[in-house]
Amino acid sequence: MSSLCNEVTLVTVSYNSAEVLPNHIASLRNSTDNKVPRWIIVDNASTDNTDALLADSNDIEQFKCKDNLGFGAACNVGIDASNTPYVLVLNPDTELSYDAIAALLAEMKKTGAAVAGPALEIEEKQITEEVGWIVGAVMLFDKTLMAPIGYFDERFFLYREDVDLCKRVRDAGLKVIHCKGINIPHVGGGSTPRSKKLLKFVNFHKGRSYALFALKHKRGAEVIDLYVKKNRRRMLFACFSFGAARYVRAKAKLDGVASVATNCKS
Repeated sequence: MSSLCNEVTLVTVSYNSAEVLPNHIASLRNSTDNKVPRWIIVDNASTDNTDALLADSNDIEQFKCKDNLGFGAACNVGIDASNTPYVLVLNPDTELSYDAIAALLAEMKKTGAAVAGPALEIEEKQITEEVGWIVGAVMLFDKTLMAPIGYFDERFFLYREDVDLCKRVRDAGLKVIHCKGINIPHVGGGSTPRSKKLLKFVNFHKGRSYALFALKHKRGAEVIDLYVKKNRRRMLFACFSFGAARYVRAKAKLDGVASVATNCKS
């Protein structure tokens, strides 16, 4: 397993994630006596104490972004800085183990996949299957296979960047695999607490990314129209049911859709 350090670079993207980063980092350190692979944490202009938390971590490189670039763009920063044949992209609220990373890499090599992901909840089934897409919380890439495709489309600030990337991989005739017998739990709670402002922000990008994906992959204006009508109905229902949060979510999604130029090109 000592070769893992020569083969894989870890890239964690953080944003106000100081609450979960210590466990994320410790989970890997505590799982092995081996040296951990090169580890890059790309921080999206956090305003919490992430900087202080990482200051004494000599085995971790912090790339500090001046602005919040979004998940995909920050992943690309770390991927571009990696110098190994494989790169593992991570959310900061995942629990790692050396053996799980090694097993995921072994399964990727065995199947010849370009992208591989583990089970994000404890899964007993020892099954690896080819899938349409995997969640971006943990994604292992074969950089040689990915070179002609590229990585995350930076127009997707949040949401659907993983779906878009996996679709492009499959369109190129390459494999995306889900390794259900390899567990890297995604425990959640990796960023700032929910507030009305954050609720608007998150749902704005859900709507924007939905429209971007539909336009990019030529799903048709009717798909977006149905999405818009659904969220207008949600707003109307919220007005009569005093569902303030539901109204905010639906309105923000519509604003996100409206922000996308109709001439978006792939």
